[in-house]
Amino acid sequence: MRMALAASFVLAGIVGVQAADDTSHGPSDLNPVQAEGRRLFQQSCGVCHTKPTITAPLFGPELSKTSVEGALEAQAKSQIADGSPNMPGFKYNYTPTQIASIVEFLKLLPPPSAPVRATPTSAPANPAR
Repeated sequence: MRMALAASFVLAGIVGVQAADDTSHGPSDLNPVQAEGRRLFQQSCGVCHTKPTITAPLFGPELSKTSVEGALEAQAKSQIADGSPNMPGFKYNYTPTQIASIVEFLKLLPPPSAPVRATPTSAPANPAR
């Protein structure tokens, strides 16, 4: 009985890790193009454009659907392909179709929420002395 219970915990842990990995960085109900975009994003973009921990800094801007809306879509594809002084280009690593799949995935990401800032508490009107 103990062996079966231990095996079920191990199996639950493996399945739990699998499920967590499948939904990281975006929604889980993706079409094949978006799923490929998520995989490529996690592989090459996430290191700079996502925070590994709450206190870690971002090396690049946090990307979302607002990064690729409208006219920004062509600019985003060009940025991914050609890079910039602060970002490597990926045109030699990825085909235009793969770069487009990254953009399709980014279209699913919600805009970043505004950072929560601590507000100073007001001092009492008549402090006790």
